[in-house]
This record gives sequence, C-alpha cells and structure tokens, in this order.
Amino acid sequence: MRLSEYDQSAVKLADAALTKILQFHYNREIAAPKQRPPSGFVFHYTTTEGLRGIVENNELWATSAYFLNDTTEITHGYGVLRYAFDEWLNKNPRPEDSLNFALVQELKNSFESDFSLMQPIFLASFCEEDDLLSQWRGYSQTGGYSLGFKVPPPPLSTELKPEPTTFTYRLVKVEYYRDEQLSRCKAILESILPIFDDLDTARAIAKIGPHPFSGYAAIRKELTDILLEEIAGFKNKHFESEKEWRAVVRRRVRYKQGKDDGSKTPSPIHFRNANRTRVPYIKLIPFDARKKIPIARIRSGPTNDKSTTGSAVEVLLRTHGFNDVELLDSGIPLRR
Repeated sequence: MRLSEYDQSAVKLADAALTKILQFHYNREIAAPKQRPPSGFVFHYTTTEGLRGIVENNELWATSAYFLNDTTEITHGYGVLRYAFDEWLNKNPRPEDSLNFALVQELKNSFESDFSLMQPIFLASFCEEDDLLSQWRGYSQTGGYSLGFKVPPPPLSTELKPEPTTFTYRLVKVEYYRDEQLSRCKAILESILPIFDDLDTARAIAKIGPHPFSGYAAIRKELTDILLEEIAGFKNKHFESEKEWRAVVRRRVRYKQGKDDGSKTPSPIHFRNANRTRVPYIKLIPFDARKKIPIARIRSGPTNDKSTTGSAVEVLLRTHGFNDVELLDSGIPLRR
C-alpha cells in the first residue's frame, strides 16, 4: 500500500515522530565531536603472516563479530542492552497495550534471539599503544608487529573505507565499564521512547503499521540502528588492559558511502578458513585506489634479532611501494 493511500493526518504525525528520532541520530553520529586517540594514532597488532598479507594486498580485514574467537565481543553489549530495557520498563511502567511497551518488548526479544539473525557487524581491532606487553603475548611466539595508522582530525576519521559501498566505517573507543555502558543505553531510551507517549502520535504510528518508510516498522528499524551503533563499542571490563579502539563496519540505515541499488549488486563479503569453519570478513581499502593504506609506522615485537627483523620489514615495504614508514623496535625485553 502506498503512503499516499493512508490517512494523511496520521502520516504527518508519524513522520514528525520519525524526524525527531532521525535528528537525535544525526546529532549523535554526525554533529557530535569525534573521539581521537591521545597520540593521534591507533595500532593494529598482527603476526608475521598478517603483516605480509596486509602489505602485499594493500588491505586490512574486518571480521564478522559473530565469528570472532571470543563471541562476547558483541554479545556483551546485547546483555547490557537487555538490562537497560528491563530497567526502563521498571522505572517507566506503561500499559501493555501501549506503543512504548510493545516496542521495548519487541526490541528486547530481538536482542535475546539468535544473534546471527541480527544486522551484520564487522570489526577490526586497534590499540592506543604500540608496545603493549598484553598484546605482544598474543603474537610474539611467531613474530609480531604493531602497525600504526594516523587518525586524521575531525571531520575525517580515517583514510580507509569498506570495499562494499553500502557499508560504512566508524572508529570508536571501546567502553569497558558497565555503569557507563548502561548509562549510554538508558540515555537513548529516555530520549526517544517518550516521543510515543502522545496518544495521537501512537495511534498514527499504529495506523501506518508496517510501511517501510514511515510508521512503526521505520521507527523500530531506526531505533535498532541507533542501539546497535552504541553497543558495538562495549566490552567486558576484564579486557581493559587492551586499550582497544574498533573499526565498526556495517550497513548503516542513513549513512552510506555509495549508491544502494536495493541489493541487486552483491556485497563483496569474503571468507577465510578458521577453526574448521568459514569466517566472513570485509576488506578495508584506501579511499583512493591509487594509494597505499596509510601505515605510518611499524614496530617489531620483542625479539633477540632486531637487525634481521627490521631489515626484512624494510625490504617487504620497499618491494610493495610503501614509502616513509617509520620502523621501530619494541622496548620490552625478551625473556629467555
């Protein structure tokens, strides 16, 4: 059914509610000040083979959040969000036939179901520091490296982009403290849900119902997008020593880097073998295909053979056209 065939007074009220949500989303995603790491750099730790693949192929990989070694990388945020839903309902009781109650219950149920049915989210991990012992422990047995990427000042946030044009990239600082995580989720709910307390607005949204561009379906989709954006940067406090920043790559409802042709063109999602399964990933490539990914420095992990390690990296970079990359050694002594 076309939107023009609905009661236009209902359409007007529903559109006004959706516009308020869109403005809230815009203020958070576009207008708000962007975080930037203290040094102006983020660092990606990798193995010897990882470094070779990044340099030879001129790309980084963002792995599906649902296939990471630690599945709580994304499910931790879902648990925080479900708790926020319960707290909101307890502090803001609504009739069971109200739009607010139905929306919160439906969202809560969707975040309790099979996580693989949620919107695809791909993550690439970075760190605030380039010589961190807790990170080297994961890579030093096979020879590790930290690759430094300069984070441009606002309004730019990266010189990388996802290969699929309907996906966008956002660099976020990971939040480890549950109280702050809950506070952020509740702030979203408290800003948006009161919009539907107006009975005329609630009735109008219900009248339009499942229409994809207005009404309940559009509002639910927009609120889901806002909440997913928030919790993608949450992690358990026990990992605080990692000092992580994340490249969060996904299809964002309102912000795309290229034309969306309604999924007629397949998104270039790739797969690698790991732990006896096929793991989806997306390539992060330079904005300008003629350029190299913006590696500014490379630090070798703790080793007894610093000269050989540094020379090998220098040859690898020179062979593949990477110029002006600063090469450093770890200051952490290698235990014998």
